[in-house]
Amino acid sequence: MQTTNDPRRSGALVAIGGNEDRTHGKEVLKAALAAAEGGPRPSVGVLTAASREPSRLWQTYREAFEGLGADVCWVDIRSRADAECPKRLEQLAKLHLLFMTGGDQERLAGLLHGTSTHRVLLRRQRDDGLVVAGTSAGASILGVWMPGGDASEESATLLDLSDDPLPRGLAFLPGVAIDQHFSQRRRLARLMDLSSRHGGLIGMGIDEDTAAIIRLGDSLKVVGSGSVTLVDCRNAHVVGKGEPLVSLRHVSFHRAEAGVTFRSKSASSAFAALVP
Repeated sequence: MQTTNDPRRSGALVAIGGNEDRTHGKEVLKAALAAAEGGPRPSVGVLTAASREPSRLWQTYREAFEGLGADVCWVDIRSRADAECPKRLEQLAKLHLLFMTGGDQERLAGLLHGTSTHRVLLRRQRDDGLVVAGTSAGASILGVWMPGGDASEESATLLDLSDDPLPRGLAFLPGVAIDQHFSQRRRLARLMDLSSRHGGLIGMGIDEDTAAIIRLGDSLKVVGSGSVTLVDCRNAHVVGKGEPLVSLRHVSFHRAEAGVTFRSKSASSAFAALVP
């Protein structure tokens, strides 16, 4: 843990596509823990606010992280009042890694957005080395905007390109929208739709049992068993919106398999935007 004499440093952001291995090799969870640099027994807080089964998920991740040698506590937030509780804020001040479980990202945002918990997490990640990780819904909320609602079977191939507003995330990654279970649930069209909003975003699609470990200003590393896909719509142009034939032009795609690390000076344009 940093002391007050340490220079300011930002912590890594770890976006996980869901269904990560929690019982065997636990490669993704190991990587998240290693990013925290918390010594032999790093302190991990498990935030289950996205889930309607918080006790079950707490037990699952408690066992997983304890098996990796961490000290683990439950950041049990079930209301906005909980997110303002001084005891919760004391918990956050002691953590090396804050891990947000899956569930419903809109529920998670509704409980945290604008609260003292949200502000403390942003400050500690930016200035005090706190690693913030999330899986599934916990990954999507890391972006400034995020997918909302339930994806239908039709959405796997339907390019909607609507003007409907997107739900707000917690904005650890400005200009980015994150989708999860990406290849497994065929979410490319949904990610393109998300990324075309708000003047053009970078969309990040993360496969299951896969993580993007992002160190702003330095690197993006892919770990796990799948890949990370980026859809860069910052220069995209929509043609034919509302007509039978609709096009999204000037979009770039990038895909990185597990094991790849992008450095800020050598990354492709979209990856470079994440590690400027």
